[in-house]
Amino acid sequence: MTRKKPILQKVVTLLSFSLLLSVVSCVSTNKADEGKYTPGTYSATANGFGGPVTVSITVDAKRIIAVNAEGSSESPGIGSIAVEELPAQILKAQGTDVDGISGATYSSDAVKLAAEQALSIAMGKSAEVLTMKDGQYESTAKGFNLLTPLAVSVTIAGNKITGITIGENGETNGMPQVVQAKLVPRIIEAQSLAVDALTGATSTSKALMDAVKNCCVQAGAVESALYRKVPVPEKKNLVYTADVVVVGMGGSGTAAALSAAEQGLKVIAIDKAAKWGGTAAVTSGPMGVNVPSQVAAEIPNWQDPISKTKRTKAAGEKLVDAEALFKDWVEYTTVDGVQDAKVEIVKKIIDKSGTVIDWLGDYGFKFTPAVGFVGGKWGIFTSYVGSKALTEDYFAAAFKKFAEELGGQYFLETAATELLMKNGKAVGVLAKTKNGGTVQINAKAVVLATGGFGGSESLKKKYLGESWRLYGMAQNDGAGVLMAIEQGAATKNIDMPPMSHFVAPYSIITKFENPMDNDIPYGMVCSPEVMAVDQSGARFINEENIAMNAYKVGAKYFTIFSKEQIDILRQKGFSAAASGRYLSQGGVKADVPLSNIDQVLEEGIKRGFIYKSDSIKGLVSAIGNGRMTEKALLESVEGYASGAKGMDPFKKPVQRFARLGALSANSEYYVAVTGAPYIYSVCAGLDVNEKMQVLKENGKPLDGLYAVGTDSMGVLFTNKKGYANYGGVAQGYAFTSGKIAGEEIAASLKK
Repeated sequence: MTRKKPILQKVVTLLSFSLLLSVVSCVSTNKADEGKYTPGTYSATANGFGGPVTVSITVDAKRIIAVNAEGSSESPGIGSIAVEELPAQILKAQGTDVDGISGATYSSDAVKLAAEQALSIAMGKSAEVLTMKDGQYESTAKGFNLLTPLAVSVTIAGNKITGITIGENGETNGMPQVVQAKLVPRIIEAQSLAVDALTGATSTSKALMDAVKNCCVQAGAVESALYRKVPVPEKKNLVYTADVVVVGMGGSGTAAALSAAEQGLKVIAIDKAAKWGGTAAVTSGPMGVNVPSQVAAEIPNWQDPISKTKRTKAAGEKLVDAEALFKDWVEYTTVDGVQDAKVEIVKKIIDKSGTVIDWLGDYGFKFTPAVGFVGGKWGIFTSYVGSKALTEDYFAAAFKKFAEELGGQYFLETAATELLMKNGKAVGVLAKTKNGGTVQINAKAVVLATGGFGGSESLKKKYLGESWRLYGMAQNDGAGVLMAIEQGAATKNIDMPPMSHFVAPYSIITKFENPMDNDIPYGMVCSPEVMAVDQSGARFINEENIAMNAYKVGAKYFTIFSKEQIDILRQKGFSAAASGRYLSQGGVKADVPLSNIDQVLEEGIKRGFIYKSDSIKGLVSAIGNGRMTEKALLESVEGYASGAKGMDPFKKPVQRFARLGALSANSEYYVAVTGAPYIYSVCAGLDVNEKMQVLKENGKPLDGLYAVGTDSMGVLFTNKKGYANYGGVAQGYAFTSGKIAGEEIAASLKK
């Protein structure tokens, strides 16, 4: 079943204005207001989750006669549903007192607030004073974490918001802290929620604002009056001069800034986010091959990566055979006799990564002894001590030392917009501040450390052929890569599959009160008991291995069920638990009947990621991706039946067929659920040499320009395969490439 999008009518009278830049009027939209409209069409805009949502309302003297909404930036199948469906509800209710769309709170609120503003204009009402009762109020709202909402306490005194405190939450460490430190003061100063969410902590920011809104409404505030115009700060245009400017303050940018500054260079670092650390602050740790301090130490209860047994590692004993690792890496990146990786850089990263771990220790970072990764034999993964709980503190300490002891400067919420060039050489960057001002940084060398383009839908489609679901930092939108390409920079393996270690439904449902009901689609795309096919309809894997390998067939796959299998799930559930790695809300437990499966499937159909038809041919048509064929899907169904008899071509154990069995080729109906390999980031970008200098198409360096971390990681891989799962490779490359760039720039400038 394909859900059609409503046709959005043209706005007759354009009175559109932004929620963030306009005075919002209080409006009551009950029947008592009938007869108070000035006939015409009125428009207003509010910010949803992805961007602006515009609502146009046409009225006669007494009634609303048409409602339309536009919000092209809202997430397909989630926020887009609010944009598509709420206008009809508002029209029917003759006002905005309607329920929002579950799972699309921000988009729903944006539609309703914009509608209120439009109706306010239609009734000729002016802005009303915010009125609230003194007291302390509490509320919660969902942020990034699906299980534990963000708890917020708001104090009202003298008709003003005087205090906002974040309480219990499940947000990623660092996000609540930066929101408390930076966003809360802005809300209190403005006495308005018409402030921008913090880049790098968007979900937590929006959760805080939603909870604050709830508290203020409890205190008697009219919701729309909470979004009063925020005074626009004076725009400042500043100019700085440095030896080096580092664009991005994640792992690679941090290392580059520290490395260059400790060589005596004047360094300025900038980041568009409101906090430092980038992706590096939310990962578990980097690769570190034979960290010298770990080699020198005796390590009790150490797990040998080869034997998998635990023993005491003797002082002086290496943790891994670096030469064997290098050989394995070279073999992995050689396809049909062609080596795609730059092996000299691979060798340099392996040899230097261990010393970089100890070097980071000088700046306050702490790491555990290296271990293997997901059963791998290479013990090179060194996790942060305390895992994610302390990473924000590590980066805070590093930049404190950078500024106070090394003479560096850094500017957050400052986004680079242009690479400055002179006679073919990079000589600085132009950046934009959160207030709309400009910062020009003139420098002798520029380091791009912007995290790749995983947060850019357009660049993913351009270089990867399709959009991939992101479980990572959306601020990494390819700014650095694009700036360099515009100046003639070459790319390396930029079209290789992105980094993915888990799968989940293409759309995450949060509508149902029972968390396990919300996770039914999770079980249906993750369970080893199901049949999975690629976008052509061909089965591609032993489904026991789907979590780490689904990326090999692209950004989507489908799991197929017959009516008989749905009946079994309704009555018995799966025979094995399917909890999922991330984005689940507790998972689907084994042997628990999925009694609400029909309602969940209907919700998924409504969201456009679950399909249902009375035939295989109809199912292919409902999916309608232009790639799946009835022939391929029928062959998959027939081939899967042989697996139930112990002859599976993908060697899936016969016991995995015991509960659901084979799919019937003549069922009453069929269901397809869209699964997605969620990505942390892309894997490749610009081409660089051993010095991390960006190369032009002719292979020569683009003078003065360096690229580190994900902006250039494609030099380690091949576009014929995915990311090398040795453990912490991306983070290890980030820190190590950044350290190399700082050293090379210092050596070059001192000549």
